Amino acid sequence: MDCVTLCLDVGGTEIKAAPVQNGTLLTPIQYFPAHAHGTFAELSAHFSHVLQTLYQLAPAGSKIDGVHFAFPGPFDYENGVCLIEGLDKYEAFFEKNLRELFFPFCSDFLHSPSQIRFINDAAAFCLGEMHFGGAIGSQKTLAVCIGTGCGSAFGLNGKLAPEGTPHVPLHGYLYPTPFLDGCLDDYLSKRGLVALSSEMLGEPLEGAKLSELAQSGNELAKACFFKFGQRIAEGLAPILSSFSPDCLCLGGQVTRSFQWFGQPLSALCQEKNIRLSITADTSERAIQGLCTF
Repeated sequence: MDCVTLCLDVGGTEIKAAPVQNGTLLTPIQYFPAHAHGTFAELSAHFSHVLQTLYQLAPAGSKIDGVHFAFPGPFDYENGVCLIEGLDKYEAFFEKNLRELFFPFCSDFLHSPSQIRFINDAAAFCLGEMHFGGAIGSQKTLAVCIGTGCGSAFGLNGKLAPEGTPHVPLHGYLYPTPFLDGCLDDYLSKRGLVALSSEMLGEPLEGAKLSELAQSGNELAKACFFKFGQRIAEGLAPILSSFSPDCLCLGGQVTRSFQWFGQPLSALCQEKNIRLSITADTSERAIQGLCTF
């Protein structure tokens, strides 16, 4: 029997997970509350429960080759050390080595702490797209996830671009790039759309409500989305020119409303001969990506 990897996409609100074999999810995605504000003892007990539950969901007799996490940053992914502080989530894990912490929870089915690995969530999404999604066959891939923030990762020939790759920012992070009166994260995000709706409609609206209004024919809502789409295209244009990917993969919560804001980005990609892939289920693709590294 082929090996099974237990894959967890850890967010601030919930943890999404599944046992994965060669990119195939062996169960539907399992959803667990994050309990991200818990104490160290509470979080440790919760992750122990999640990991044991996931192991029980794997086919009987499976050989588990690893437990792979997409974990929010800041995080020392190579050494497994959580560096989250002041972000209202997982602060009890600050400066804790989660590889060493989690290994006893997995010792029934893992042989070494080295089988527990961590990666950024946008990087997991990028790997998933290159191996199982819209970027299959791509030589240069840029993956962007627009949700609570602007996550990003860069790929070369099916692997994550190493540090020092020309035109790739430190850690592959686009979010701090200066843009308008702030940075990309301020504008290419849920809060960027909410701020824009406040400005244009006089009411702070998130994507779902704004999409309902657009669907009902509200011209201001449509104009708000179009302005948001213009900002996405404007914000990404410099990196699309300098890195010159042949595929741009867009994920995150915002993709649900792509029909309303996507035209400027689609036009930009067509102009630059870049394949544009829109992913409906970013979590599934990230979970698939977790089994590839």
